[in-house]
Amino acid sequence: MSSDATEADPRPLGDGHGWVDTPDEKTTRAELVARIGEQQRRVAFAVGSGLGGKVDRGQHQKQLLGAKATLRLVDSIPSPVKRGPFATACSLPVACRLSSGQPCPFADTSADVRGMALKFFSPQGSETDILATNEGGRSHARNAETFMAFADILVSRIENGTSGAVEELLKELRGDKLTVGEVSRMAAILLKEVGLHRVHSLSLESYWGSVVKLGDAAFKYSLHRHPETLPLHDSASDGPEYLRQEILHRLATGPVKWQLAVQLFVNENDTPVHDASKKWQSVPSVIGELEISSIPSEEDERIVNQMAFNPANGFDPLGITHARADVYAASARNRAGRGLLSSDAARQYLMA
Repeated sequence: MSSDATEADPRPLGDGHGWVDTPDEKTTRAELVARIGEQQRRVAFAVGSGLGGKVDRGQHQKQLLGAKATLRLVDSIPSPVKRGPFATACSLPVACRLSSGQPCPFADTSADVRGMALKFFSPQGSETDILATNEGGRSHARNAETFMAFADILVSRIENGTSGAVEELLKELRGDKLTVGEVSRMAAILLKEVGLHRVHSLSLESYWGSVVKLGDAAFKYSLHRHPETLPLHDSASDGPEYLRQEILHRLATGPVKWQLAVQLFVNENDTPVHDASKKWQSVPSVIGELEISSIPSEEDERIVNQMAFNPANGFDPLGITHARADVYAASARNRAGRGLLSSDAARQYLMA
């Protein structure tokens, strides 16, 4: 992998062991499940959301591209994670969904997190999902509770503009769900990683997931610009759909690729399990290559957009991923009225 994993990299390699997991209490996770449902309902009925009262995804509502792709896993996968979906070198069909982070379809020119979700079925048959965002290797929130509290503010902004966001912020502060320091910290991360980070092409971005484990090894996965990827394409513009148009233009001339990598747990200081807002300081090891070979059909895009992704599919959750697994599952159930694709149907589509 390019400059992130050279022999001179001063970061430790790690073996994935020595972590301690303290997941949120069941009552806390149940509260977060209830809150995602309320957020989805509020956005659905917000005038500016364009959803017409019909519940959609709790996050990442706008699909920028939905395609069938290929994931090629290499043989030199680090031994601590060479199991489960990463057990053998192979080539697998994958559903790939690129998206914007907000729960309603803003223009691509709006500052936003961009995400990538992958779904595949391992040679052993297990459903596996990889979910990652381009937020610089970290989340703006330390944990699931602060993430959802900040999401309440974003939802209020969708409903009632800046005044609604300020009103919700004061409510969260009075209720001790957020502190002034935590809000400032999250705002600083979002300003740096989202507000000041101009996304010129989805193919040039890196995307990172949250912490999971296979066996006893804790790690994070990520996807990075492939060395063969060319610089910014001439077709890039500032239109409301410019990110989609740019990657479609690339696909019209050839494949688009990313490298899949993993970072192993070292210690709680360098690779914290329970603070998602800190970037992991361990060397990433390339374990595979993702390739979208051509422009997807309308049917491909429709099917991929109906899929439900969950960070616990194929992996054991750690840290914030425990709550994310519950919230993603609830979000999918809540939007079933829009035509949710079952796991069996996703398997049939990918294996066809």
